[in-house]
Amino acid sequence: MPKKRESLPNTEEIIEESIFSKRQIIDMLDWVNARRGFELNCQITGNWSHTGVFFKGHGKILKKYDGSIFQDRFYLFLTEAVLGKDDILIGRRVIEIQYKQRLQPLQIIRETKKKLEKNDDINLPEIIEPNVFVLRNAFKKDLQNQIFFRNRDFERAINMLSPLIQRYEISAFIEGILIAKDRQIPCIISGTVNKVSEKEIFISVLNAFNPNDPLNDDTKEWLTQNWTIEIAQEGINKVHPKYLIFEIGKELSLTKRILDVKDLTVVLGGRTIIHDVNFKLEKGEIMGIIGESGSGKSTTLKAILGEFDFQGEIRAFGIDARDTKTIAPFIGYVPQDLSRMYGEFNCLENIVAFGRQYGISDDILIQRGKKILADLGIEDVANQLVSSLSGGQKRRASIAIAMVHNPYLIFLDEPTSGLDPLARYELWEFLDIINKNYGITLCVISHYLDEIEYCDKACIFLRGIGFYAFNTPEGLKNNIPGGGLALEITLDLVSLDSIEILKEIEGVIFVIQRGERIRILSQVPSEILAQRVLIALEKAKIAIHSIDYKVSVDMIDYFTYISVVHQQKGEGDLGHLSESELKRKTTLGEQSLTEGIGYILEQRQKIKVSIDSSRKILDLEDLKDQNKEDKSSTSSETKKHQSEQKKQI
Repeated sequence: MPKKRESLPNTEEIIEESIFSKRQIIDMLDWVNARRGFELNCQITGNWSHTGVFFKGHGKILKKYDGSIFQDRFYLFLTEAVLGKDDILIGRRVIEIQYKQRLQPLQIIRETKKKLEKNDDINLPEIIEPNVFVLRNAFKKDLQNQIFFRNRDFERAINMLSPLIQRYEISAFIEGILIAKDRQIPCIISGTVNKVSEKEIFISVLNAFNPNDPLNDDTKEWLTQNWTIEIAQEGINKVHPKYLIFEIGKELSLTKRILDVKDLTVVLGGRTIIHDVNFKLEKGEIMGIIGESGSGKSTTLKAILGEFDFQGEIRAFGIDARDTKTIAPFIGYVPQDLSRMYGEFNCLENIVAFGRQYGISDDILIQRGKKILADLGIEDVANQLVSSLSGGQKRRASIAIAMVHNPYLIFLDEPTSGLDPLARYELWEFLDIINKNYGITLCVISHYLDEIEYCDKACIFLRGIGFYAFNTPEGLKNNIPGGGLALEITLDLVSLDSIEILKEIEGVIFVIQRGERIRILSQVPSEILAQRVLIALEKAKIAIHSIDYKVSVDMIDYFTYISVVHQQKGEGDLGHLSESELKRKTTLGEQSLTEGIGYILEQRQKIKVSIDSSRKILDLEDLKDQNKEDKSSTSSETKKHQSEQKKQI
């Protein structure tokens, strides 16, 4: 029955307590199963069958490695126990409780039991006959920081430990038998997990002793002589385990450098797909890999994730990226294809289905999933079928799936593809929450250039060129002429003649048309440049509506410039990417996005850089045909302009 226990002043601790006899094991298992989401404790009383000495102990009820309850038995991890009227202390150990079966404090492996019975120096353990069980529930959530395995689950233990030791300090409690050439010793070992191989677990020993003779210093010294003990299911000079308990400790401090890519080159079918890719990602940053389709973004990602062989060096968390098994638990991945989720499952069911691969219990996955869905603003649709959700909600559900195992780094492949501008902006708000509140480093792949402005770092790819630049958004813009600033003029009428006049002004490096506005890139001080512009346009009788001496360039200007430069050099294809300030200019409707136009006047060509790189405005293949149209239209525009000038004269 529930009881109240006074704990701290002005607080009350609620304790649920139930008492069972040795004939009520099945009822006791039902009681435990109904409360499997909480940490449960048990007090047991009984007798040592060989001597009839009174026994009393208490400890924690152990669950399976996946958090579920054993169906026909349960295991108790004794933290303290005493024998007889003299209260002889018994150390920590595991006891197994089954229906109609006596209990042993240390279950001995059958294969070695006969060998032990022949050894006169070894005393077989006493058997416990239980009388009463007192089970207590303090309603403390079981976070499963303590993971229990039996001998039959040893391979599963290795698989679960392999990624965990890369991230956490893991303490270990092992019961088993040390098999040596000349002896077999029952032992209890405590320490920390040092290493995990395919068939062995290496424990740095803190304490080890024979539970049947715990005060024998010679045995203890022999057990701890190497201070590292191998745990395996077979072999000499190794501990063959019966029970294994691992407790997850504090998180290890991984390298601050989350991702380091040096001279990455991928060759497929004898053709070089990408080459000389170099960038780095620090802990807590958001990095955008930006570029149009076919520029090498996906190839770079697949190389990082181990899907493509590569030359060069990729290190994730200081670990060689080729060691995919080691780094996989630290990485989350949000695919572009939303159909990878189960449409007939709801959000939480998808989280559980995908999260189980990391060995996390359903209860923990549901607990984490609810919090993540709430933080992503879709807790109200958590129980709806994924197929019924909107595109933005599906995307956030996919992100929640990638977060549930607490990764250090998440790759998001085109997360805003197909979303309207407002939904794109909202999703980036949630990505910012993930980055700041959860401390997860993000790498976002996109073909929307404006999304660079949300990132701490940006890695630029151009189609036909591949990797082009890596820098902060401001650093990219500062690297074009003018150091991130431009002189902007607004004309009553923009013509090719006016562009040509501006291009010929001393000190002008580049001219970009943005609708009726023209931005001029130059290294000349803006005051001097403005005077030259005013004189040239006045001489040509071209009316100026306004002039702004220092305008910050945006990513449209950046990509217009590099596209024209590489077109003139004959390097690769054009980038078609977008403008910054999505929230202000698009979602709030203050201003429509305008493509940037850069002119190659010698060839009478113009290059347009559009909002969305997946929607092409002008391709290299089109330039030849477009050139003829431009010449024809330009000729008629010029004749018309000359006619108007004659009339004015």
